[in-house]
Amino acid sequence: MTDEVEDQGTGRGRIGLEIYEEVERMTAEGGISRTEAFQRISDSTGRRPGTVAANYYRIARQRGGEGLQPRNRRGPARGRRRRAGSGGDADAVIQRAMGALEELAEVVRRQDAELTRLREQGEQLEKFRKWMLKNA
Repeated sequence: MTDEVEDQGTGRGRIGLEIYEEVERMTAEGGISRTEAFQRISDSTGRRPGTVAANYYRIARQRGGEGLQPRNRRGPARGRRRRAGSGGDADAVIQRAMGALEELAEVVRRQDAELTRLREQGEQLEKFRKWMLKNA
């Protein structure tokens, strides 16, 4: 995935943008379907294929939706009442929350790795500083 990002490059949308670019690259170069690309990215990142697909389609819609089928809206038509016990809205909210939590977990994992690397560099610098003081 590339580091070339637009306005969303440092925010929450960065992962979606990376997924979008990777899927586009894989489908163009590898001649595979989007579904297969979603699965491959899922396998390599540990994200669920549905989360990968949701990220891809969100960015694709933001970019004008070229080549996408119109979205099929689920649930009752406008103006109709929902059946009691129907959890469609709650399910959608839970799915979005789970996707956001997965994204957040990935960011925390990356930050943890970066902190570990920086701590190791700090220890090396401290050893070098002591060596320099000793040999000055």
